[in-house]
Amino acid sequence: MVEKQPKTHSGKRVSPLPKPVHAALQTFATRQDQEKARAGETYEDSGYVVVDELGRPFKTDKLRREAQKLMGAAGVRRVRLYDARHACPSWMANNGVPDTVVSAWAGHSDLSFTKRVYVHPDPQSLKAGSEKLSELPG
Repeated sequence: MVEKQPKTHSGKRVSPLPKPVHAALQTFATRQDQEKARAGETYEDSGYVVVDELGRPFKTDKLRREAQKLMGAAGVRRVRLYDARHACPSWMANNGVPDTVVSAWAGHSDLSFTKRVYVHPDPQSLKAGSEKLSELPG
């Protein structure tokens, strides 16, 4: 496990959790408490959220494999976890969240960087552009 500091000052931030994420983390904490009780003294209380049944932090490859299994079980398209970093700001931007909020959520101090690198149009956004162009006089 290698811990690193954020690349920039704006990378260190506190973001409010969406209600479904908060609820999922509460459920997950209950499950971890049960695992900790079962493991007894062998449980390593690392303080991390994503840990195995003995409290040890997941290594990157284990996290990837487990995430892929969960995506398969949920019946959703399998993507790299890293791609979620782009998907979240794109979804926010394409659903009316102000650019400054999207950039802050991503931990960027440069709004143009967020828009250039992390925000990608979705099919509905492209369709809206097409519909707007259809309003042009003939």
